[in-house]
Amino acid sequence: MQNTAIYSLTFLFCLTLYLAAFNGGIHIPTISIFEMSELEKTIVLELRLPKIITAILVGISLSIAGHLYQLLLSNPLAEPSLLGVSSLCSLFIILGAAVFTYYNLKYDVFFLFLFGCIGSAFALFSVFKIAKRLGNYSGSSLILSGICITTMASAVISWIIYYSNNEQLRQFSMWMLGSFEHVNYSLLCLVGIFVVIITTYIVSTRHHLDLIYLGDKNARLYGLNTLKCRRNNLILASILTACAVTLGGMITFIGLLVPHATRLIFGHSNKRLVPLLIVNGAMIMLFIEWLSRTLTIYQLPISLITTCIGGPIFLGVLFSNFKNRAGYA
Repeated sequence: MQNTAIYSLTFLFCLTLYLAAFNGGIHIPTISIFEMSELEKTIVLELRLPKIITAILVGISLSIAGHLYQLLLSNPLAEPSLLGVSSLCSLFIILGAAVFTYYNLKYDVFFLFLFGCIGSAFALFSVFKIAKRLGNYSGSSLILSGICITTMASAVISWIIYYSNNEQLRQFSMWMLGSFEHVNYSLLCLVGIFVVIITTYIVSTRHHLDLIYLGDKNARLYGLNTLKCRRNNLILASILTACAVTLGGMITFIGLLVPHATRLIFGHSNKRLVPLLIVNGAMIMLFIEWLSRTLTIYQLPISLITTCIGGPIFLGVLFSNFKNRAGYA
């Protein structure tokens, strides 16, 4: 059963990759792989390929980060934006753009990613600091701390957008809704290095994550330092979130639904689950990116697609999880 599902997943990924690279939807004819004109080569290599690579990196980052948050915080509703990482990344990137614009400085890819990482680090530091003042590092205290950080960061972003001029307002709004339009190969190389290194490390240490299922006491009996494991993996998940925000802005539901769907089909063993999350996240993000530029003649924001698709799916997951509980009517 699982082997059939894996073969089907591989076929679907290849089909999605073909659609994203060579199919332009109903408005643009399909490009032949074997007979491409110079114009078609330019379309594939310079316009579509950067977005394809971006979609793959963002999908991997959000799906792995979402799984780590849900596992380490023991909360099935956890997602990359829960600890305030996405909001503070966005806030620092917007603040960096405002400062560089004010002083007429070039806001290149290095500073874009740097401000995103600073926001991620500040969010994680703030969350752990608040949780420490609350008296423990439990999942509930970290989540409540993250909600506070998210609320305050969203308030500051709203003030910045309110006082922006029309051009800045449209740029900020499009980026906050999810967009790959600003991505170039320089940014992809910089962020891609971090995504590949972190993902490789998580894949190589995924057996530690299985011990988390046993509980902290039992995991310590197997020699796992649970506090260190949680802290390190939360840091890595936050960096992956920063990578995704830097590349695509605020993209919702991917980090929540992809881990749920993958666990539902393939089980909870991280030995199999983590590699499949990489494939699933990349494939679904590729498909959504393809939909965003083929459904209409205009490029739709990424989050507009993810919310329209993710909302009903998430509602279905809620009904399926709660229908057998006592008191359900």
